Amino acid sequence: MNAHYYLRIGGLHIPFSRRLLTAAALLAAALAIVAVVALWQGTTAIAADDLLRWLSSPGAAADHQLNAIMQLRLPRIAVAILGGAMVAASGYLLQVVSGNGLADPGIIGISQGASASILLGAVSFGIPADWLALTGLVGGLLTGVLVLALAFHLNAANGLILIGLAVSVTLGAVIEIVMVSGGITQFARYLTWSHGSLAAVSADDAARLGQWALALCLPLLYAPRLMAPLRLGSAQAAGIGASPQWFRPALILLATALVAPVVAIAGPLSFVGLIAAHIARRMVADRCGEILPVAMLIGALLMLLADLAGRTLFLPLIIPAGLMVSLAGVIGFLIVARTRRQ
Repeated sequence: MNAHYYLRIGGLHIPFSRRLLTAAALLAAALAIVAVVALWQGTTAIAADDLLRWLSSPGAAADHQLNAIMQLRLPRIAVAILGGAMVAASGYLLQVVSGNGLADPGIIGISQGASASILLGAVSFGIPADWLALTGLVGGLLTGVLVLALAFHLNAANGLILIGLAVSVTLGAVIEIVMVSGGITQFARYLTWSHGSLAAVSADDAARLGQWALALCLPLLYAPRLMAPLRLGSAQAAGIGASPQWFRPALILLATALVAPVVAIAGPLSFVGLIAAHIARRMVADRCGEILPVAMLIGALLMLLADLAGRTLFLPLIIPAGLMVSLAGVIGFLIVARTRRQ
């Protein structure tokens, strides 16, 4: 029997189960282990005893080269963890809002909408880095509303995915045009970013993403209360006094706000939300309040593993984390699609 407990935060009453605690503890432990390995492994070798000495007193080591390496790897790890968690949460929110288990910010075009607006803002209007996330939020939100509105209008089982793919291809062409419009230098600068790379992230980027994550913590805590009625369907939700016509826009805004800063810093990431949400459903009970945190931990672990594999397995080549996730994501997408059809 799966015992249930309750966490009270102000006026918020959050139920959770022993199964959730077990899954979260295992995933957090795996995340900590992979983070230590990511600090240890890379293009520059680090001795295990030097790493342990640095972990016991970060920044106090006399080895300036070791400190310099850690200053490069720490922001990369932080962005991978935060970005993976935020994109995974966004993917699960979109699946609940759309009623389609194949929804993902990269599949239905929200990431591409954010990317296009960020590129246009940076290249054409010279918008500073601190404002690019807000620029991506506007572009991603407009794209998400357009795709979901067209899908609901068509009222077809696969309409969301087909429309999302069409919008993604169109926006991808816009992104390519913007990238090449400034010549080969600009193209090379944005090419790696467009594939979801963490190679150029800095401590400022990690701090900026951390501020966004902190600001979205409270809305994420309340999100399961909005998602639960939507899973019943519009008619049943209205019957218990909920307001789907208000809940859906609020959740779409939250899903886009989670993705926009990640795209601004690391580029578009596809399939993270799709994979994380479906693994989370198999690990815990089918409750929004349990699936969401587990999916976020899985998303963080996926991104960290993808970045670690991309920068260690193919040396001297470094593969962007977004491409590594996409390779696994395509397989996962086909498996999920086949399961849903059966």
